[in-house]
Amino acid sequence: MPLLLLPLVFLSRRSKCWLPLLGWLLMAGLASAAPHDAASSLAEALAPDGSLRPGAHGTFDARQFRMFTAPDGHPVFRPASVLGTGDERWQTGFGMAGPNNRVYAVARIGTTIYVGGQFSTAGNVVARSIARWDGSAWSSLGTGTNNGVSGNNGVSGTVYALAAAPNGDLYVGGRFTTAGTVAANHVAKWSNGSWSSLGSGLSQASGQSLLVSALAVAANGDLYVGGRFNAAGGVAANSVARWDGTAWDALGTGPNNGVSGVIPQVSALAVAANGDLYVGGSFDTAGGRSASRIAKWNGTDWSTLGSGIGTPTNGLVNCIVLQGNEVYVGGGFQQAGGVTVDCLAKWSGSGWSRVGGAGFANGNSNGSVDAIAFVGSDMYVTGGFQQAYGAVADYLVRWNGTAWSRVGTGLGPLSAGAGGEALLVAGTDLYVVGRFLSAGGIRADNIARWTGSSWSNLSPGGAAGFHGFDGSLYTLSAHGSDVYAGGLFQQAGGVAVEGVAKWNGAGWTPLYSGAYAGGMQVRSVAVKGSTVYVGGLFFSAGGVSANNVVQWDGTTWSSLGSGTSNGVNGNVYSLAVVGADVYVGGTFTQAGGVAANNIARWDGTAWTPLGSGLTHPTLAQASAMAVVGTDLYVGGQFNNAGGTTVTNLARWNGNSWSAAGTPLNGPIYALSAAGSTLYAGGRFTQIGGMAANNVARWDGTAWSSLGTGTSNGVTGTVQALAVIGSDVYVGGRLTQAGPTAVSNVARWDGSAWSSLGTGTNNAVNGLAAVGNRLMAGGSFTAVGDESLIMNYVGIYDPAVATASQWAATAPVADLYPNPAQHHVTLALPRSPSARTVQLLDVRGRLQRQMQLPAGAQTLTVSVEGLPAGVYLLRCGSATRRVVVR
Repeated sequence: MPLLLLPLVFLSRRSKCWLPLLGWLLMAGLASAAPHDAASSLAEALAPDGSLRPGAHGTFDARQFRMFTAPDGHPVFRPASVLGTGDERWQTGFGMAGPNNRVYAVARIGTTIYVGGQFSTAGNVVARSIARWDGSAWSSLGTGTNNGVSGNNGVSGTVYALAAAPNGDLYVGGRFTTAGTVAANHVAKWSNGSWSSLGSGLSQASGQSLLVSALAVAANGDLYVGGRFNAAGGVAANSVARWDGTAWDALGTGPNNGVSGVIPQVSALAVAANGDLYVGGSFDTAGGRSASRIAKWNGTDWSTLGSGIGTPTNGLVNCIVLQGNEVYVGGGFQQAGGVTVDCLAKWSGSGWSRVGGAGFANGNSNGSVDAIAFVGSDMYVTGGFQQAYGAVADYLVRWNGTAWSRVGTGLGPLSAGAGGEALLVAGTDLYVVGRFLSAGGIRADNIARWTGSSWSNLSPGGAAGFHGFDGSLYTLSAHGSDVYAGGLFQQAGGVAVEGVAKWNGAGWTPLYSGAYAGGMQVRSVAVKGSTVYVGGLFFSAGGVSANNVVQWDGTTWSSLGSGTSNGVNGNVYSLAVVGADVYVGGTFTQAGGVAANNIARWDGTAWTPLGSGLTHPTLAQASAMAVVGTDLYVGGQFNNAGGTTVTNLARWNGNSWSAAGTPLNGPIYALSAAGSTLYAGGRFTQIGGMAANNVARWDGTAWSSLGTGTSNGVTGTVQALAVIGSDVYVGGRLTQAGPTAVSNVARWDGSAWSSLGTGTNNAVNGLAAVGNRLMAGGSFTAVGDESLIMNYVGIYDPAVATASQWAATAPVADLYPNPAQHHVTLALPRSPSARTVQLLDVRGRLQRQMQLPAGAQTLTVSVEGLPAGVYLLRCGSATRRVVVR
């Protein structure tokens, strides 16, 4: 990137009119004409909190720094690798070893591997649906935030296809409308560090779904694009088109250009050495000619490959690979040219034939082939199959020309929706991408490399310490030293799970028995003794029939009740244990076949309703429960509890319902009890005429707000609460707590509100105490400013000292050079005794420790081998900040 120089003489906290220009300069990476040697590092102009030091002026090198806007509007800078203020208290280790969700496409330019899919992070970086691996680390394509607030990181939707051009450009296709900050309708180009559109991109008739699912580049640099669309750059083009670098063309003329069918889509493209284009997908005509799911375009006209693929009512081509004069085709089909082929077929130029034996299966039905690649004479095939030709395959197999074999121990584990999506050959190495947790037993999140004899992942430092999830958390529940997480996910920390997992302090473990069915959505967890109760939206757990609520005894799952009427007939949002009874709340009308309006009790053998339950004129819901003494408090949306008029909060004493104080004017989504005190959160502004913004406290007699005046409580919907000691933690979709700007999570210490570093970059749905620390779960993937990756879960430790606290200690030391590349020298006043000098990172972790002898004034400390970033050099009460390049 070119040198970025900032003339800080124009900037101050009052000069906000310059901030848009400054932000644009930072993102664009523009350089002034000043030579490199004329600029000092921006670090020399910064105060310890990253703001511009008063009186700083001149021209500074801002490379390796990111700009953020403080709550009062002034700019704050930090090295790209440095955490936001207070984020030292969020623990590391909740990222992923690779992309955090499914990868659909892979490409290579030079030695760099590019991946595209439906993910938001890759390793420990934010990456919107596209990322690159340089052999040692992941990085995004563009800079800025994942949530689209600023920067040009990635694309705004899902990437389904990638193609590398001969000149080093990368073409990206999928379902998106922007690439970086550029409007790009479903196809874009990444070149020389910036995004650009391809004309006006692709369009489709209203009411129809549009996407790009295939890309291919010809030897002359022309790009072929396939998918589901009917226009390219304003030119009529049916599902396939060509971009020559300047303009779009259809493949054919008139209304019969391209391909057509009931719901036509091109899913596979391959360009032959002579320029012919092979096109596959879901269609029945090409250029007006009958062509079943595969056809060839020679630059002027369309032709068929025999009678094509599949039957008139069945078949789909997912991939095409050319090997010499032969065309290999994979997909979901059982016939090619009338020959039984089972998802994989070969076209010789004159006829179709099968490859190998009896086909692919996923355990229940025919599997699909999604990608084919050749390494030498060996053919590799991946897809959504668990068996190939009668043998165990685990989504990837190899054909040596005479026999099939498994590739190591394959990809895993065998969970719903898992499998390979694409293959890439790099020399003798094979890269496979898709949705999987491991390759050959090695942790590999959605991408892995096969060397021909062994598997490896694409993760800096291996795959240890990546405890993130692959989907949103909806609830957290602490029980002793364990924390149970529920949500919509299939992996936690590299472990296969099904919507629920347990944190034991060191890692995640599954609550598992039987096969994974997929789609188990968990909204609440409660523990009674050694039994764990799980509620949500599902119909089975570990192969056991269970209607929306189930119990785990440590070994097996079992339903609450028997027969088809076990459990409840609607969603479960809350669970609580009172004595020997388990209470279940949600949106349902029956429990175990017994009428029960949105709440019921399970005594271990039978279901009973709680009077006439909870009702509301439109939609009643029991969203949250908490136990105070022997009383059960229930919050949600309702105006009647067992015939008693209540408003969104009610108390059940084991026999009857009663109101809990004066009514709230909005729904409750979270409850938390601390001794005899109950905290309630949701979406409300008043309790019985008293102002209470979305969170309040009930002492058993009266309500009170958290804070005073109009700025009490929080701005935004509260979805989670936790109490640790005298602190109350509040999570949800929050922007302010009292007078303090926050991002989705905040703390009330009994007298004032505070933020938790920069918060999180999306909603917090669950909070739980882990000793004196706080675990948060939700739909976020990083801290608020995205300087630390936390895939849907993170732990906040309020006891960790922050960098700003260290920087506030007595500044009686000098450092030079600063920034430092090889070593830094600390200069101090003489002392009659020896002193210890420590070099710490911004999380307070010791990096170096040396002794400054008695009477000595200077000490040189090596910074060789340290990652670039900000560090703290401390000697007694003196602390200095040093930037390592």
